[in-house]
Amino acid sequence: MTLNEKIEKEPVLRLAGLTKRFGGIIATDHLDFDVRAGEIHGLIGPNGAGKSTLVAQIQGNLRPDEGSIIFEGRDITVEAPHRRAKLGVARSFQITSVFMGFTMLANVMMAVQAQAGHSMWFWKNTSMDSSLIDPAMELLELVGLTRSAQALAQNVSYGERRQLELAMALAMKPKLLLLDEPMAGMGRQDGGRMISLLETLKGRYSILLVEHDMDAVFTLSDRISVLVAGRCIATGSPEKIKSDAGVRDAYLGHKST
Repeated sequence: MTLNEKIEKEPVLRLAGLTKRFGGIIATDHLDFDVRAGEIHGLIGPNGAGKSTLVAQIQGNLRPDEGSIIFEGRDITVEAPHRRAKLGVARSFQITSVFMGFTMLANVMMAVQAQAGHSMWFWKNTSMDSSLIDPAMELLELVGLTRSAQALAQNVSYGERRQLELAMALAMKPKLLLLDEPMAGMGRQDGGRMISLLETLKGRYSILLVEHDMDAVFTLSDRISVLVAGRCIATGSPEKIKSDAGVRDAYLGHKST
């Protein structure tokens, strides 16, 4: 079996018949979906399509009513979020969740330490611990924040905090990275920097990218899925999605003839 055949046959993430209801509203409607190894899989759809609900189910903050979530061949449908994180599912949120009163380096060091299974970092002096500093600095370099390592998170730009949040997610050594609107609230310059950064991660991580910035999605994604009312109406290459009449009608705003 070739590598491409193996990737095609064994996705990192596979959802089968996933369903989530809130009263009479079906937020996820018998959804079948997968993310392949090393790809950036874009997820788009109008407001209320169920994107955030889907991500919350993959992460484990919401339990589906029906269906299954298979991660690297293992059924994790009922696993708690912390167990999924240990298995390699990491999420970067729409709203930044960093410790503002700590340096950029300290934030990433805490994430590195958490990944190692030690949360009581404050009981010891970690400022000279190379087992934390070295990997944290490597991650800051990866996301372009080396020069800001000693800056307090509260004193850097919004875009840099989003880069920091990504470094903290990468500290968890994810096998699947869930990016929930990483460019939300960014200006053109910061957004361009984030796109360039995510391009460097292509092939190194399996990424599910939820994003309203269509330029970013079509630039970065290997495949794109379109979610409408909890259902996936199309999945394919960016070129295929752009030319899909049903997608244009339902989401992209161009009525087909």
